[in-house]
Amino acid sequence: MFFVREKKRRRNNFDLTTAIHEAEYCNLERPGDPTHQDPIEPDHKFEVVLEADSFTNEKYALFANYQKTVQKEAPSSITASGFKRFLCSGIGQRVVSANGKPRKLGSYHHCYRLDGRLIAIGFLDLLPNGVSSVYLVYHEDFNHWNFGKISALQEISLALEGGYGYYYMGFYIHSCIKMRYKGAYKPTYILGVSLKPRVSKVDASDIKLTPCPKDPETYEWDPLDSETINRLNIRDYVSLSRERRLGITVSQSTSHVSNLSEDDQDYLHQGQQANDDKNDEMSSPVPRRGPLPQPQSNSLFAVNMPGVMTPSEVSSKIDLKRWKLRIDDSLTVSLGDLAIFYETDITDPDTIKGLAAEFAATLGSELVNGSQIILDWMR
Repeated sequence: MFFVREKKRRRNNFDLTTAIHEAEYCNLERPGDPTHQDPIEPDHKFEVVLEADSFTNEKYALFANYQKTVQKEAPSSITASGFKRFLCSGIGQRVVSANGKPRKLGSYHHCYRLDGRLIAIGFLDLLPNGVSSVYLVYHEDFNHWNFGKISALQEISLALEGGYGYYYMGFYIHSCIKMRYKGAYKPTYILGVSLKPRVSKVDASDIKLTPCPKDPETYEWDPLDSETINRLNIRDYVSLSRERRLGITVSQSTSHVSNLSEDDQDYLHQGQQANDDKNDEMSSPVPRRGPLPQPQSNSLFAVNMPGVMTPSEVSSKIDLKRWKLRIDDSLTVSLGDLAIFYETDITDPDTIKGLAAEFAATLGSELVNGSQIILDWMR
């Protein structure tokens, strides 16, 4: 009778945390053998364990297999030192108390094992208010498992169970087909202008994904719904707040909009130009050839990326001189104490000052000025 009631309950009430952990070895029911009453073991043993972000040869071997077979990276460029630097030297682990319960913080490895064999790792940053998905690797033997979906659901469950509040799925670039799957988790929100990091919030009453990044022009949050996707298909640069202000709908021509500022005219023009370019590419019988134009400088500022502060904004709004630079275990100095700081330009990416300026430009003045920044030269 119990199994009948349980089956009926599951049919009418879906619970993610129960469903996602159901196949794990620690949650399997193992009835006793009628002959000698010992538990009957399953044919396979699937386990998911959260571990510290330490380096092991087993983890590196899995990483190397993934980079070579899935990412098609040249074997010569895959190194143990690169793996350590990229995925084994994150935020230090600690445990804090949140609402009377212990909560893990720091960088962790979410390890998936089948019969003791490490088959996948989700690399996570557990933050005070969110679970951030950094990277995922899996062995080529398990391509058919759809680990992208398995890991996402596991990590959403982790955010629910730990009370972290938000689930960060990383960057969303609309023109990148490989990232389109992120929009399948509903409701999801994105940064309104340039398709930058997306944050998803987990509501304990449901799997509800809501935003943290905002439209850089107004700091508003916008859903990644069908209307937003249609706008992203029209323009390479989208500010939903601006389009709401101008009264522009997806299906509406922009020719009716009058009395525009020069900035608004430029915004509408670049959207129309992007449309014209796409139409030209589709109608032209001869494909466009030739190299894409490259910026003359390697500096992030030369790209004119939407949402990133300009050099003049960094200079006027952020005091880089107060940032700390850790030289070794016993020596930390302020950037302003270095003579070379005053001899170099913030647009030079080959200098400490230039690197610090680019970092500040991507974080934004609100976050930077409210934080104590230490650049770790030892990493």
